[in-house]
Amino acid sequence: MKELDNKNTLSPYLIVFLLSLLILVIEGSLLGVIFTRFNMPDLLLVLVTCLAFLWGEKKGIVLGLLTGLLQDLFFGPALGFFALAKMVVAYLAGITAREVYKDQLAGPMLVVFMATFVHEFIIFFLRLIFWGSSGDLFYLMDVLFLPKAVYHLMLTIPIYSLLYHFDQKGYFFSK
Repeated sequence: MKELDNKNTLSPYLIVFLLSLLILVIEGSLLGVIFTRFNMPDLLLVLVTCLAFLWGEKKGIVLGLLTGLLQDLFFGPALGFFALAKMVVAYLAGITAREVYKDQLAGPMLVVFMATFVHEFIIFFLRLIFWGSSGDLFYLMDVLFLPKAVYHLMLTIPIYSLLYHFDQKGYFFSK
């Protein structure tokens, strides 16, 4: 019986891995045509934050690390930048979920909005540490961080609703 439980816990991570690959392909092709490179929404960040909100900080850290490394391989300036940022964001989202009702949309929307700023600050400061000047922080907040946060806020509505429905039906982890 224990062996069946181990098989069931692996499949959600495989689903998220395949979904992450699909998201990265969409970001690299379709969204690259619609948005400029700097103000493109990070669908993977929304996915990881929503799942960490649903699953908690321990599973969120694993999701953040693995999806961040995958994003580093596709688009990262260096290996580990996105992994660290997404891991921290997933941990914070998982901790926040302890205090917020998961069945209401306002909580995850606010968490994703704030997670966008945390994620972008981490990437900004890592670039600053390793390569020097990354631009004016206040300018970047106004022109890049805030529009991304608003995009992510809007994207949270359909993404979180779908993930919450799948989670309640037991598609990820058996209830």
